[in-house]
Amino acid sequence: MITIDETPADVAATTGVVSEKGWMHEISRDAWWAVASAGLAWTFEVYDLAVVFVILPVLLQIFDLTKAEGSLIISISAFGSIAGGIAFGYLADRYGRLKTLYSAVIIYSAFTGGIIFCQSLPELLVLRFLGGLGMGGAWAAGASLIAETWPPQHRGKGGAIMQSGLCFGSILAIALSALVTHLSGGLEGGAWKWLFVIGALPAILLYPMIRCTPESPIWLARTITSAGDREQRRTARALFDKSLFAAFSFIFCLQFVFWGVSTWIPTFLVTVKHMTFVRSTGFLFAQQLGTLAGFIMLALIIDRIGRRPTFLLYLLIGGVALGVLIFTMQQELLLLATALVGFGLGGIFGGLGPFLAEILKSSNARALGMAITYNGGRTGALIAPVVVGLLGSTERGFQMGMGLVGVVLMGAMAAVLLAPETKGTELE
Repeated sequence: MITIDETPADVAATTGVVSEKGWMHEISRDAWWAVASAGLAWTFEVYDLAVVFVILPVLLQIFDLTKAEGSLIISISAFGSIAGGIAFGYLADRYGRLKTLYSAVIIYSAFTGGIIFCQSLPELLVLRFLGGLGMGGAWAAGASLIAETWPPQHRGKGGAIMQSGLCFGSILAIALSALVTHLSGGLEGGAWKWLFVIGALPAILLYPMIRCTPESPIWLARTITSAGDREQRRTARALFDKSLFAAFSFIFCLQFVFWGVSTWIPTFLVTVKHMTFVRSTGFLFAQQLGTLAGFIMLALIIDRIGRRPTFLLYLLIGGVALGVLIFTMQQELLLLATALVGFGLGGIFGGLGPFLAEILKSSNARALGMAITYNGGRTGALIAPVVVGLLGSTERGFQMGMGLVGVVLMGAMAAVLLAPETKGTELE
């Protein structure tokens, strides 16, 4: 049983007090600990997901799988994340953000490490599903912890910092895959297992940091001054608010677009653009650098211009870049388009945590509501790899799959227009 510091975070972190030293000095030490713990938990979660994407062509060869069967590996993780995210969202509201966060880390670390013993596709699918339970839970607990710890005028920055783990986790997967490939002369001979051994380490590495991180002050205050069953029922009804439905639709479309593109970019570049595997991973690395730039820019503008204008701008950039990626064969344009796809379709995720927390104004079911919306939206991530994979049996089919992703992107834009602006919302 781990011991978690449940002392409320500094009052300065949850007030609107402005410092003359710059915004970083307005964030308390406890709030920085919160974003560090949640951000690293999310980084390692993304690593566990991304390493499968990066070496998917190798896994297809090792386990003698078709593209459609390979897509099941991705989709089963998404399915586990949906179930785990909702379950851990409930646990985070009941038992606290921090304990739930670390419990989720333990689960995804253990079942990722277990992949080294896999001998068949069914075994791999079972472990990916069980690991997905923890993966979904880590986001729900971590995002609600940060939203309730950072002050309203900087909440978007805190969310962007945490979500940048999407980029760093992917880059880590790419870099370590390249390193292991270089050191071993290839991944096919069993060297691929080292990448999953690394995925088992977060449970150990994050324990000291979790011990130093305080629990959410808003969650602690709610456990002391709970308004009872009537308030719980009122909050539960709020989960079905039309604003939350618009947010769910937006996230579903966004997850479909992002994972439909990210899952198959290496294979798309090899099959349609006729690049080697090593070269295609270089383009994937460019996508992650673009995503990192997207997070940085989002952190600078989302608390200034608002959530909706930021989301629409990023979707527009990502949509144009996706069109270039599909139709051009020019190497330089492909590289630029890949980076801008990362900027728009990856960087936009930096604003989702604060946006959802602000729609759910009461803390009684905030983590659960965020989990249902974000992880429920991951049904898009479950469907997209399968659809694109099935269409990708031919070059023309791959282009049609990517074109379908572009259509769903327009649906994401429509959902943003229906959602409320939540900038500066005070959380209860």
